[in-house]
Amino acid sequence: MEGNSTPDIVVIGHIAIDTNKFPWGRIESTIGGTPTYAGLALAALKKRAGVISKIGTNFTEQFPPIYSKLGLDTEGILVSGEHTTTFENVYDEEENRTQLCKHVAPKINPEDIPPLYLGAGGFYISPLVDEVPPETIEKIKGKNNLVMMDPQGLFRQVDETGKVTVNPEVDLERFLKHVDVVKLGRDEASAIKKEPKKLLEELCGFGPKVAILTQGSKPSLVLSDGKFHEVKGLKVEVRDPTGAGEVFGGAFLARYLDTNNVIESAHFASAAAGLKIRYKGPTGFPSESEILDAIKSAE
Repeated sequence: MEGNSTPDIVVIGHIAIDTNKFPWGRIESTIGGTPTYAGLALAALKKRAGVISKIGTNFTEQFPPIYSKLGLDTEGILVSGEHTTTFENVYDEEENRTQLCKHVAPKINPEDIPPLYLGAGGFYISPLVDEVPPETIEKIKGKNNLVMMDPQGLFRQVDETGKVTVNPEVDLERFLKHVDVVKLGRDEASAIKKEPKKLLEELCGFGPKVAILTQGSKPSLVLSDGKFHEVKGLKVEVRDPTGAGEVFGGAFLARYLDTNNVIESAHFASAAAGLKIRYKGPTGFPSESEILDAIKSAE
């Protein structure tokens, strides 16, 4: 993607260095975070995608410039400080995750947004550890664009040992009043302890027109135009569930911008996430044709 081209979609959130531990093995020092999983999912869908993130000098020392090589615009990736946001993710056989957070990079503020990016048609925001303040979301929201948010990182709190827990007491309205589509994952929903349909109605009450709850291997729940819809996923052999939510979000936003159809976009996103989790780490992102073929085969 040329540096003077406005992206179709901009992904906002921290790039992370992940150590993922599974019952059947271990992956050391994998790159993760929203720009990795949503960004590379968009690249696989042939979308012009930009990234806004902050990394430490340790990232540039450990990893090659993978994002630009795979077609993402990296003007919004800023080196700030020594450490990149770093997680250790431990999964059990039920795909449940325990997290430790080793480092957190600085916040992404309004002045960190490249001016050219403000003309993008869509923005996907998914903070890891509360790094995107409401002022940043307010700045990107325009009359003619679509803003989607997964507020997962707003719920994460890190204690002095680095252990990550979920804090259900989050003032989401400050963020969601600038958002068109909100997607919540099962871990955050479980912590909030509200009936799923009531939860989605509450989220839409803060401003979004569409609210989505992804539930792992269970069907996703979608609220749009006052109606609830269940969207089933693909039956696949799961090798690595890391980043599934980000792939879902990026694929949903891309499809929604193309079709303006919420339910079709949710099916598309669910299939994209299902195809991705068959592969370990940030690999195996499906193309549009692969996703559509998988949906057709599952009918």
